[in-house]
Amino acid sequence: MNPSAPMQKATCGLDIASTSACASVHDSEGKILHELELPATRQGEDRLLALLPAGTAVFMESTGRYHLTWARRLTQAGIVVHVVNALLAKRLMGAANALRQNKTDRIDAWELARMGRLHGADLTTYRFQEDAPRVGLRTLCHVRVQQRRLLTDTLKSAAGLLGTMLPEANFLSLAENRKLAALFCKIDSLARLKGLRSATLHHYVCSKAELLGAVLRQPLSAPALFDALWPALQAQLRLIESLRNQQLALLAQIRQAIVAAHRERDVELALTVPGYGTKCASTLVACMPVDLRSWGSKPKVARKLQAYFGCDPKRRESGNWKGKVCMSKRGIELARTALFQAATCAMLHDPEMKAVFDRKKAEGKFYLVCVSHVMRIQLRRLVAVLYDQKPFVRHSAPFQLAT
Repeated sequence: MNPSAPMQKATCGLDIASTSACASVHDSEGKILHELELPATRQGEDRLLALLPAGTAVFMESTGRYHLTWARRLTQAGIVVHVVNALLAKRLMGAANALRQNKTDRIDAWELARMGRLHGADLTTYRFQEDAPRVGLRTLCHVRVQQRRLLTDTLKSAAGLLGTMLPEANFLSLAENRKLAALFCKIDSLARLKGLRSATLHHYVCSKAELLGAVLRQPLSAPALFDALWPALQAQLRLIESLRNQQLALLAQIRQAIVAAHRERDVELALTVPGYGTKCASTLVACMPVDLRSWGSKPKVARKLQAYFGCDPKRRESGNWKGKVCMSKRGIELARTALFQAATCAMLHDPEMKAVFDRKKAEGKFYLVCVSHVMRIQLRRLVAVLYDQKPFVRHSAPFQLAT
């Protein structure tokens, strides 16, 4: 980015850590006014506010939850705060430290103040504006994904434990059959399991009752080992049931958060696009900005969101050497995962997207590359319905993928 006209006011670079912050205050000419270490407390915030000249613009990097307190307090005091992506701040770093590449909090704060003085006019889109309902919705989606991962890991652990207890019963699936977990929680020994009637086994495992009965008549596992491992399996099954109930409760809370954030209309529009379910639509809406129209035309918005989510192609070329083009994965992982799931669902239930996948597969492209093409189309469809605020309508002409 070429430097625009320097800002005609003081700038402050703020490098924030978990327990402290380093501030560097420059005037409009680039002269250092203050350099100081501040504790991450209210006293530190008060000290910084007392030193900042009137009209100072503050620039800081996005550092997870650590920058939120500083940005919120400074904004409440009437100071314009810019929260810049760390990758962008690194690219705008000056030449003074480019060769040595020293890394200290003081240098980082100085670089942020310099970046704000030279490029502040081009960084207005990074102005801090807190939207509590949207942050709450996005956080709930994060928690749901984390709990889902925990549920998946617990199911795998319980399946491995069941395989130790009944090695030959590999046809049983705790993930697909919830009645099976209820059966194992009701009994407490191999003898009681072997004593169940055929009708009872059929109630819990349906068509696999005869196979399970044959396994129980001559089990490979010793009864003593089976009974010793039974309490551990029951503990895992109780945890699985608890996590499943929490997932249902989280979905209800996400629906309430969507209403609180006034995004229910966007979720309804997203659900009209083939491949988008309630979970994927809620997650993507939570990660998308509200002012899509201010980003430009629909194709431009789709390209920006593709980079924002990290599902854009990353090229590596130098001279005659051409590296493998892969997905950048530098954006929001939560949204990228939801978009991947929407693409895979569309490939199963939308003949148009299935045709796109098959065409790319016939060209010799790898599976994930083919899915990435479907992801791009799904994102463009989502942008179209949200941009126009109209439900999805399938065109009569077949879809042509741009090369």
